[in-house]
Amino acid sequence: MSPKRIQLATVLLICLLLWSPLQTLAAIGPGSIVRDIVIEGNRRTQASTIRFYLKTEIGSPFVPRVLREDIKRLYALRTFDDIRVTAEEVDDGMRLTMTVTEKPAVRNVTLEGRRRGDEDEVRQRVVLKERATFERNVLNDSVTGVQEYYRQEGYYFAHVRPEVVEVDDNQVDVTLHITEGKKVRIRRIQFTGNSHFPDSILQREIQTQPYQLPVLSGAASLYRPEGLRVDLQLLQQFYQNNGFVNIRLGEPTVEINREASSVVTTIPIVSEGEQYKVGTVGLTGDDIFDEEELRRLVRLRTGEIYSRERVRRDILALTNAYTDQGYAFADATPTVALDDEQRLVSVAYTVRPGSRVYIGRIDIRGNERTRDWVIRRELRLDEGELYSGRKLRRSRQRLTNLDYFDEVKIDTLRRLEQGLIDLEIDVIEKSTGQFTAGLGFSSVETVVFQASVTQRNLFGRGQSITAQGRIGGLTQDFSIGFSEPWLFGRPITAGVSVFRRQVNFQTFDSRRTGFALTLGRTFGEFLRASLTYRFEELDISDLEPGAADLLQEQEGASLSSSVTPRVVRDSRNSRFNPSQGSLNSFEIEVAGLGGDNRFYKVSGESTWYYPLPYGLTGFVKGRFGIGAGYGGEDLPASERFFLGGPTTVRGFGFRDIGPQDLDGNPLGGTSFVQFNLEIGRSFSRVLRLVAFMDVGNVYSPDQQFDLGELRRSVGFGIRFITPVGPVRMDWGFKLDRRPGERLVELGFLLGAF
Repeated sequence: MSPKRIQLATVLLICLLLWSPLQTLAAIGPGSIVRDIVIEGNRRTQASTIRFYLKTEIGSPFVPRVLREDIKRLYALRTFDDIRVTAEEVDDGMRLTMTVTEKPAVRNVTLEGRRRGDEDEVRQRVVLKERATFERNVLNDSVTGVQEYYRQEGYYFAHVRPEVVEVDDNQVDVTLHITEGKKVRIRRIQFTGNSHFPDSILQREIQTQPYQLPVLSGAASLYRPEGLRVDLQLLQQFYQNNGFVNIRLGEPTVEINREASSVVTTIPIVSEGEQYKVGTVGLTGDDIFDEEELRRLVRLRTGEIYSRERVRRDILALTNAYTDQGYAFADATPTVALDDEQRLVSVAYTVRPGSRVYIGRIDIRGNERTRDWVIRRELRLDEGELYSGRKLRRSRQRLTNLDYFDEVKIDTLRRLEQGLIDLEIDVIEKSTGQFTAGLGFSSVETVVFQASVTQRNLFGRGQSITAQGRIGGLTQDFSIGFSEPWLFGRPITAGVSVFRRQVNFQTFDSRRTGFALTLGRTFGEFLRASLTYRFEELDISDLEPGAADLLQEQEGASLSSSVTPRVVRDSRNSRFNPSQGSLNSFEIEVAGLGGDNRFYKVSGESTWYYPLPYGLTGFVKGRFGIGAGYGGEDLPASERFFLGGPTTVRGFGFRDIGPQDLDGNPLGGTSFVQFNLEIGRSFSRVLRLVAFMDVGNVYSPDQQFDLGELRRSVGFGIRFITPVGPVRMDWGFKLDRRPGERLVELGFLLGAF
């Protein structure tokens, strides 16, 4: 055998020992020059793609180790079932032939048996995609994902069976056969071992709830095994917040009735332990705050029942006090000591402020349309400024309230060696332009057609423009408006609107055409003041015989020119779904600066929002108004106050409350008062149920204000989001029904909550 062939045999032996795909290599010698590389067996994968991953190159010496690494890289593509390499001797070197066996491709993925599950949601869980390479583990992940989706939706017995059918051209069709079954509901939740709290109290503290009426139960009554783990944590917190620091809970047991698709859950309380009270409360701080200042922040008191939640709130209050002064990484640590004999818990808070830090860079990402400066002007922190946790929270809230973004995320990056902290603001923009058109039904106007075009972030500059029209049985309303929230780069608002509104009342028609100019300024965080000039022509026509004397006196066209100073304080935690804070306003409108009508109107409104237990939120609203003419004139009929309808006092028809003529037509009044109490709960992002109580009345000039004369109603309502806008429906029941009045009034409103 020639030396050259001996060398080839040696290389072959090495390859046989080191890597199985090389077992069929012909006898080649180390250092032989690769003269050609042939790719075979590839049908979907381009040869150029395979060559891209090869470090073994034509014209270079053959190195077995390099070829092994080439094969590893190709297998890592998860495209090939098998790779084999053979070699043959050619003039001045060798030819490598790489034969690949491709995995089949997925031609179709079909869902069979899906009836109740949302198809888009189910397909999102299917990670095996059409035209992708078929892999068994990816198919298994898809099956698991679909079953997990159904479990989250309450279909605990849902089953998914995969079927794979080989077809032509090395392809497969995949079918997921879904057996959904019925939703499994919690029929009863019971507790054992509880002596200090009855089942009814413990039931209210956990997330899972037994099935009742469909409207009241919702997703909380669905059986989800992971939900029981959350319930155990909630129970642990509840007991520890009521002094039972040694509470011990067992694993829940579940009795499943497959035929009834229901579950009975038992949560064992192994030991409640004894109830502990607060012993001593210690506090160790530093010279930044006086001890008395810090103690005023601590709510835990000696002798009261111990609560872990109160300790947590104390830690948060102490930490916030320091972060608001620039100590971004202040740490408040509680040391808890138990006295089992006296059943006392002593707590000592230790505050370590760390060093003051300043704002370094502020980087903004994700804003493709919105200009950087539109975002920066809403921030309450600036580069080089002392860090403040309160200002950071307020900055996030202000960006969210712009309603330009689906998500606002602010991350802090430490540069402690420089005493700086960088802010990274990531936003996900939402569509701020909207066109809506549709037909709706109103309890006041029967069929209503409305359309609007709105852009709330014009050219990414934060300006807004709106054009809208509404045609109903009583109303034709058209307007266009533009507003600039930061005039000349200052917190000065400016706006202009043009409007035309025609209303066909029972006894007369009213048409108002005009414009309004507004200039305002923000003071501090929550206070805003503005001045509005309004000029309009009012035309009262088509009076019915026997119409009120006031209307007859004002028949025809007249001009109103008025100014309205207005002050608003808005401290709501959200403009769109508030759960705490308040919205308060006060304004005075004076007409008589030119024009024909001379009058004044004073009005105010105050709404306070409160978070309530069990996911409820509520608000209390009060409104009042008073007006009169001057210079020998009466308050025009079109400027009088009216109550009744879905936006004022529910349970009454549109403008039904207040003075009326002999035929029962509303005349309006010169003063009014209104109060609303509402409690509601959201069951999803698009559905909310409410209960309410409304009172109010309208008074004529010769009537005395009397709270005993307030009209009253109670009721319930539903709020939901549709593609054409929000919809509200309220059923109001009069508590002081008078002869000839209906007991129940349905209020329906499209376009506002």
